[in-house]
Amino acid sequence: MSMIRVTARALVGAAAIVDGVDALRHPVPWEAAAQPLAAKFSKATGRPADASRWARGAAVALSAGGGLIASSVAPRLGALACVAASLTRTVSGNHFWQVKDDADQRDAERAAFFARLAVLGAYLLILAGPARRSGARTGRRKVARRRGDAE
Repeated sequence: MSMIRVTARALVGAAAIVDGVDALRHPVPWEAAAQPLAAKFSKATGRPADASRWARGAAVALSAGGGLIASSVAPRLGALACVAASLTRTVSGNHFWQVKDDADQRDAERAAFFARLAVLGAYLLILAGPARRSGARTGRRKVARRRGDAE
């Protein structure tokens, strides 16, 4: 694995860990973001809506997923956990398009939304795994197979 990939995973994992720990320490924004999802789940299943449980679960999943990414133990599983944990807050946490009065607040909400989208993109790249290599060695193998030679 290249040094750039190791460093990138460590940085993305550290960001997830810090975000998850912050969500555990200050759960109010996460609870507000999880409220619509908890209400839909409650309506579909008939169970009581508990947004604080959703927020704590997302925070733990984010921290654990970040640890799996940063340590390279199971980066794809960690990225999947981080995507699932952060998707709710990304989609329902920043409604910059609904802010009409304050342009500065709208700009701050929009910046936070796109920053969360960028982090979500980093998780998706880790989830997709490494790109296929197409170098000289792969080309030599193809030529050898065509000729019938074995490498």
